[in-house]
Amino acid sequence: MWKPLVNVMKIYGNQFAAPETLKRIQEKRIRVLVHFAYNNSPLYHRKFRDAGITPEDIVGLEDMYKIPLITKEEIRTVFPQGIVAPGFSRENCTVKTTSGTSGSVFTMLYDREAEAYFSAISYRDHLAQGLRPWHKFFVLQHDPAQLNRPSRTILQRVKGVSGILPEEELVKEARAFQPDFMGGHPSAYVAMATVVKNNEIKDLNPQAVLLGGEVAYPSYRKYIEKIFECRTSNKYGSYETHSIAWECQHLGMHINADSVLVEFLKRGEPVAPGERGEVVVTNLWNRAMPLIRYRMGDIGIPSEESCSCGRSLPLMKDLEGRADDFIVLPSGRAVPPTRLIPPFFLTPHVGQFKMIQETKSWIRIQIVPRETLPEEEENALLQQIRNVFQEPVDIEVERVEKIQQEGRGKFKAVISKVGISLA
Repeated sequence: MWKPLVNVMKIYGNQFAAPETLKRIQEKRIRVLVHFAYNNSPLYHRKFRDAGITPEDIVGLEDMYKIPLITKEEIRTVFPQGIVAPGFSRENCTVKTTSGTSGSVFTMLYDREAEAYFSAISYRDHLAQGLRPWHKFFVLQHDPAQLNRPSRTILQRVKGVSGILPEEELVKEARAFQPDFMGGHPSAYVAMATVVKNNEIKDLNPQAVLLGGEVAYPSYRKYIEKIFECRTSNKYGSYETHSIAWECQHLGMHINADSVLVEFLKRGEPVAPGERGEVVVTNLWNRAMPLIRYRMGDIGIPSEESCSCGRSLPLMKDLEGRADDFIVLPSGRAVPPTRLIPPFFLTPHVGQFKMIQETKSWIRIQIVPRETLPEEEENALLQQIRNVFQEPVDIEVERVEKIQQEGRGKFKAVISKVGISLA
């Protein structure tokens, strides 16, 4: 019997708990986590010492600013001895790895209690998005280790398929399975939708496509919804924290405050609701490899609004992308990818595309033409992009046969080597 089932109802109820109750849960977990990390993680012990603080200095959420931020590179440098707690190892933990966009492998270890808790959180997310135990769920997996692993929730009718397969093969697999729901990276479903559209396929009709793993740009969602004739739901998570936030059927982006503490910072200070900030997270349950005030590298916007669904979990207004997704213009103005992608979708003869910012005044655009790309159509596309920039920028177009992906299964349509900085 799966032990954490006894906690599922409590975890399910947390989403409707009063804000004061959620705060007490967070503060209790933070006090436990801070003491554990200080005594068991050489990296955190050193960071606390260098900051001149001890666990006794961290009592409530208002004390979190005292703890220094931590980066992926710091963790990677000391892994495993400097960050994995004694008594935990690959043999008794769940191990997850990701290559990220840099190509460098990053490994996370989850103790069994934490993994069980996050599995229950994930199931809660799915219930809110409309998924039920009897539904058939088609999932694109980008971690090979997950393909043959049994489901950790009570979902039984799950088919995992490698997300790096050609989109024609993915559509074939999905049609054979006839799922009620599909889930995975938005870019993969855009590619699948194109196959469905071009081949006039009519027998792939899920109730919804649950998107995650990448930023679900509005233009991506609109295209997927149009072709599959269904709704989409968004989810924000990571290998480091599992599920961070998810979109309910009322379109509110709910933060899982009982499993992760999320901060939105600009130059180290919390931003106001509706203001753009760097996402910093604290994983509240994982003892095997504690993560406290971890810089995700993402840019998001908090919200103080409440959702009409009645859930009391705090909301995110938007996840705009990673810091290296923003085009930074010569004036210093930052343009999010959500403003740059729509013109490509409105250009009929663009099959695939990628925008790469080399410097503040030089941008390369790679385009895989669909059959041919007329010169006047390309010129109209460039004019739309210049209208977004409203500043002089050199734009170089490269027509290519294939566009390279970064990381495992992920595709980034906009990459900036300049990148927005909110540090």
